[in-house]
Parts: sequence; C-alpha cells; structure tokens
Amino acid sequence: MQEIRKRKIPLTEALMSDPDYILQHVQQGALITLREYSNMRSIQRSNEGRVIDLLDKVMDKGEDTCQRFLTLLQEPEVQDTFPPLKKLCSAAALGTGSTTSTLILSEKFNSKDIPIQETQNTELSEYRMTSVPRGQCLIFNNEHFKNLNERKGSSQDAEALRQVFDWLGFSVSVLTDQTAGQMRAALRRFSCTDHDDCFVCCALSHGTEQGVYGQDGELVPIQDILSPFNGASCPSLVDKPKVFFFQACQGARVQGAVTVQADCIAGGTHPETDAFPVHSYTLPVDSDFLVGMATVQECVSIRNRVSGSWYIQSLCHQLREACPRGEDILTILTRVNQEVSEREGPCGARMAPSWSSRPLTPDSP
Repeated sequence: MQEIRKRKIPLTEALMSDPDYILQHVQQGALITLREYSNMRSIQRSNEGRVIDLLDKVMDKGEDTCQRFLTLLQEPEVQDTFPPLKKLCSAAALGTGSTTSTLILSEKFNSKDIPIQETQNTELSEYRMTSVPRGQCLIFNNEHFKNLNERKGSSQDAEALRQVFDWLGFSVSVLTDQTAGQMRAALRRFSCTDHDDCFVCCALSHGTEQGVYGQDGELVPIQDILSPFNGASCPSLVDKPKVFFFQACQGARVQGAVTVQADCIAGGTHPETDAFPVHSYTLPVDSDFLVGMATVQECVSIRNRVSGSWYIQSLCHQLREACPRGEDILTILTRVNQEVSEREGPCGARMAPSWSSRPLTPDSP
C-alpha cells in the first residue's frame, strides 16, 4: 500500500493515457469486482480522475490487493502499453527493501555441491538485491550451425528468457549463433564489467558432457564458461550470486514425433546419456555459483520445435509465478525439476533437471 501511495502521482501520470486498458486488466485479474468495474467505467470523469479513483480503490482493498496490482503493472504487455512503468514499477524498483517481485531478493544457495533433494537440512545463506538494474543477464542462443542440426524452437526459449529477466529488472543481452571464439570473447567482456548485485548466464546450444558447442562446431567447456566470473577474474562479483542455466544434451534425437528434438549431436533412434553429468565440471572454490542443468545422466534434453524446450519454458513459467510471492531460487528450481520430470515425450523419453551450487561461507578466502 505504501508503494502505491508513494508513487501515486507518477502512477497516475503513467496510466492516464489509457485508463480503460488498465481498468480492464485489473478487473480480469479479479482485483475489483465486475460491478466496481462497471461503475468506474460509467462515471464521467477525466482520465486522470479515473486513474486516481482506481488507485484509491486498490488501496482501500488492503495490502494483498496492492501487491497484486503492483505485480500486474510489471507484466510485459502492460508495460508495453505504458512505457513509463518500466522504470517506475520494474521488479527491481519495487523490490527495494521488500521481499517480492524479484529473482533473488532473499536468494538462497545451498552450501554443498549436491542435488537439491539431498540438502533439506543444510544451512542456507541469503543474498539481498537492491541495485537497479538488478544485474547483467547474458543469453547465448545457438540455433543454426555449420555442421550440426538446426535447433528449431530455441528462439522461443531465448525470447522467454529475455522477457522474464527483463521483467525481473536485469539488463539483458542476447547473442545469437556465436562461434566458440565469439562466446569466449563475450564471456571475457562481461567478466570485465563493473557488475551490480547479480550475474546470470544462459547457454542454449548442442552439447556434450564436457560443454556446449559454438555455431562453428567447436566445443566450449563448462569450466571455460564459469571461470571468467570467479573472484580472481571478476572482482566486482565477489560475494555476489552468479547463476548459470544450460539447455543442451549429448543424447540421440528422440524419434516418433516431428515436433520434438533432443539437444544432441549423436545419431540413433533411442535416447542416450545426456550432457553435463553431475561431476563433469567443478564449481569455482571461491563461492556464490549456482548452475542449473536441463538434464542429468540417463535422460534426454527435449526441445519442442514450436514452443521451445521443456526445461527453459518451465523455468521461465515458474520464475513468473513464484518471484512475486518472494520465493527463493532453490524453491523455484525444485518446482521446475518436479514439473519437467513428470512429463513424458515420444518413446517414453523423460527429463530430470539438476542443479548444483556453492555459497560464500565465513571461512571462504
């Protein structure tokens, strides 16, 4: 309620260009009743007056309705209609000093490099984020290759990631069809940046258990992606969370449906071992890394040619659902793991995402 009251004048100025649009969205979101909506539409008032009435009505309904209203103002289609909201009501701006509407306001990283189901009794550390923007988000989207199959549907994943991290207050960069050399150069460039409170990197490509492929078919080891952001190489990210998501596998293409592919390079008719087994890379010892993988051993990483991959689409969906509730990233990833593992593809193919992390501890160097 205080957030709306403090921003009442700029909110009014931002929304008065089309009060009918925001009224309709507020009613569709069940923040006001249909009768209240009809009454507010029928009153002969200026655009400014109608927005003021709406804000007063929302505040009268209490804190829960106010939080839902602020979440609504962060939706991409609403911010596209009212561009001033992108700065005024971004997830980052509204998240300052609160526990809602951001990726890592009370971010919790596990203290051991082990799967989530084994960490229920582990003490957790928190990272609180206040910078605007929240941080940098780098997305590699390798869809077309010189000698490998086209990864149809990957652009849907890249766009979903771009939208959700932009919504969360990150400055997002999408690099498409990068060679291995270009990927390494981009990683070096970003490691030299004066970072804010967090860094996120997403790699969408073909891969093996050792790494991911550039557009030219050259492998970029996972370690080469992580190491530029350790304490020695990137001092501005010391004590700050560094989050990596990988969508790739080494299994064979899934047969039986023309709209489904596996992110692999091997031939064959049955799924094989996926990329990135749990022990195929080592997290930097200087802490604060979280790495999310689309697969573990014995699973395939499935990507729909039309709608994108199971893992990335689930991740983006869960971030949008859970961040406004103030949930931490590990809770979100647990839900992603459950949602993806319950799906079944052609020939009975399944996926089992995984993650590992290493937090900063008092004894860390």
